[in-house]
Amino acid sequence: MFHVDYWYLGLVLSVYSAVPVASAIVVGRLADGSVVNILLLGIVLNLFEVVGNIIYSLHFHVSMPLLGRLVAGVGDGYVSAIYGVLARATTENERTRYFAVIKGSNLLGIAFGPALNFFLKDFNFYIGRWHIDYRTSPGFFMAITWAFFAGIMYLLAYDLSDEVNQYESVSSELCGEKLAKQRQLREAYGIESSGDEHDATLSTEKTTDVVDHGKIVEKKAARETREAVTATFKNALVDIFSKLQVIVPLYALFFSGILHTSLQAITPLVAAERKLNWSETTVVTLFTTWGAEIIVIVFILWFLSPRIPDRVMLLMSAIFGIPASASVFLLDSFPDKVLLPAVFLQGISLAAVVVIGRSMVSKHTNSENQATGQAIVTATTGTCNTVGPLIGSSLFTHEKILATILTGSQILGLLLVILAFKKIKF
Repeated sequence: MFHVDYWYLGLVLSVYSAVPVASAIVVGRLADGSVVNILLLGIVLNLFEVVGNIIYSLHFHVSMPLLGRLVAGVGDGYVSAIYGVLARATTENERTRYFAVIKGSNLLGIAFGPALNFFLKDFNFYIGRWHIDYRTSPGFFMAITWAFFAGIMYLLAYDLSDEVNQYESVSSELCGEKLAKQRQLREAYGIESSGDEHDATLSTEKTTDVVDHGKIVEKKAARETREAVTATFKNALVDIFSKLQVIVPLYALFFSGILHTSLQAITPLVAAERKLNWSETTVVTLFTTWGAEIIVIVFILWFLSPRIPDRVMLLMSAIFGIPASASVFLLDSFPDKVLLPAVFLQGISLAAVVVIGRSMVSKHTNSENQATGQAIVTATTGTCNTVGPLIGSSLFTHEKILATILTGSQILGLLLVILAFKKIKF
């Protein structure tokens, strides 16, 4: 249809991951505020996905695919609001499992989404001058899917953080009522029993209870005041990047993503250039199996997460990442013996950090900065998804340099995990 250079194809593929780096930050700050309806924001951003995919499927100009991916990428920033709301609506003990479910669903789509092409390749019809065929059908199909999802979201979804706020409001009112009643009892009891030693003891106990409840109310008021003051973007960044226990999972997410996307970029090249005699079907099967492996491990770790501390999973990710990246040193000499083990080990490394990465950032971030913290994670993963393929493909002919970068980053990650191990919750 369009005869373009390879760099343009790469730009079309990467722009969808690049745009959320910015949109997730904006959406995260809006979600942390109190003036935006989270559900309405989600529906609006879903419409960006709808419009973007429609534009992507238009074949009237070479710029349409790039513009469509750019518009759709704006909608992908909503993920920071999703995780932010979920963080405020869950306890620290259960957060890892809930976050893993969402990420697992995302990985499921990534792994098996390409299989839809077996269904979409047979599309061949016109809507006016708009030709829907195997080249334009993916955008057409995804536009319908996102529109359907926006309708489901409007009918069924609601803001979980509203329930949390209502609960806190009711708890505060009940605490205030109990405090007022106890004050009345204390005053009445003090008048009727001023000369009785036993009554004085009881009065002291009641006074202590009143003081304790008074402290609870005062602490809540102080927390609300502190949150109102600190809920700025600058303070959110300080809250996130001043803690080693937050920086380490962000580092792990970024460089695990770099390793994963770099291997994804060079795997077809290894199959072709190293004369492995792999067909296109074999390469596609490898990618599908790779995704399935990650999903299975994510499920296993999700099941075990109540029993395995987050910091242990983070350590496991760093340990498996080192041999996976070091295998690149041997790709030139032994591609048939090294590629599959590298892919397998990297799958374990990525799955481990995927399960706990976002929840670890959430657990060590103040409540008023939850969506912003998740926006930082989204920006981090979006950046590595954009940069990783460029690193892998550009350094394919310089594998020693590529292997040194990948292995060095994984070794440094292991050292950072060890350094922050005691500071990490759970």
